[in-house]
Amino acid sequence: MQMKQPVAHYSDGRNAWNLGFVGGVIRIRGIAIAGLVTLITMGAPWWWPDNTPTTIEFSVKSIAGFFAITVSVVIILLLIYLRKRIQRSLNMKYQLHRLTHDVRDRQTAMHSKLVPTKSYSKGKLTKELELMLAEICANLSDYFKELIRDDTITVSIRLAVPDKTNGIAYKTFARSKGLNQNRSKHSEPIPANEGIPRFLRDEKNSQGVLFYYDLIVAAQSGAYKFTKNDTQYPEDISTMMVAPLNAFSGSKQDMIGILYVASRNQGVFKVSHVDSMAFVADHTAMAIANIIELVRLKCNTVSPIGGGVHA
Repeated sequence: MQMKQPVAHYSDGRNAWNLGFVGGVIRIRGIAIAGLVTLITMGAPWWWPDNTPTTIEFSVKSIAGFFAITVSVVIILLLIYLRKRIQRSLNMKYQLHRLTHDVRDRQTAMHSKLVPTKSYSKGKLTKELELMLAEICANLSDYFKELIRDDTITVSIRLAVPDKTNGIAYKTFARSKGLNQNRSKHSEPIPANEGIPRFLRDEKNSQGVLFYYDLIVAAQSGAYKFTKNDTQYPEDISTMMVAPLNAFSGSKQDMIGILYVASRNQGVFKVSHVDSMAFVADHTAMAIANIIELVRLKCNTVSPIGGGVHA
């Protein structure tokens, strides 16, 4: 059996419908094969034994009763399924609305707080940005829990910041609940030329969505960098989706951050989730870029994450 690759890269999820067993069945070829098999096994009379009864007697009451019970059970099951599907759809729509609503409110609050020409410390501006990112992580965690039906989903965001060598590193600015609370004590920036940042920037042109199925093997191939948190809290993340946060960096469009959606369970992320991940990554990137640009234009001061160009 061919082993699944430790990392998979997808640009979009529009072809997810024809993957797997169900995808094979609902293709034109699969439908034709299903029809042919049904005809041969059930509808073709030439293989039936000669002693097969040509007539079977049933009472009208028995037929009517069986039909009524069967139809009732099917209708009830369909209504239960429809009810759950509608509730799930409405919950996801509400969570997406809450995501954009909270970002709008946070940006409006920043407009009100920031006074032109007034000097602000980098720490205060960073705190405002972290509050918005924490809300984004919490809302995205709720959204993906509903979408994927996995209560272990967690979300975190790394942003590009200047490192000690005048290069770029990606530092964690926010996490949702569900990850070990001590991760912040051991968090490490990841240089742009290592792990996921390097893999996205150098090999994938900072585009698409990465699916990580095996972090150990991915690290061996250079597509992932193990940190202290990976070593100390290995149970936090079993598999994850990763997307670049691309937006205006101060001079051009660049990868200003990275969005992580992780799970403790294997096999929960599907190709059908790619476009949802890409959508929220683009929304998050625009929200971050807008805050950075607001600070630059209104206060003429340092960026809330340091430096002038962030990636």
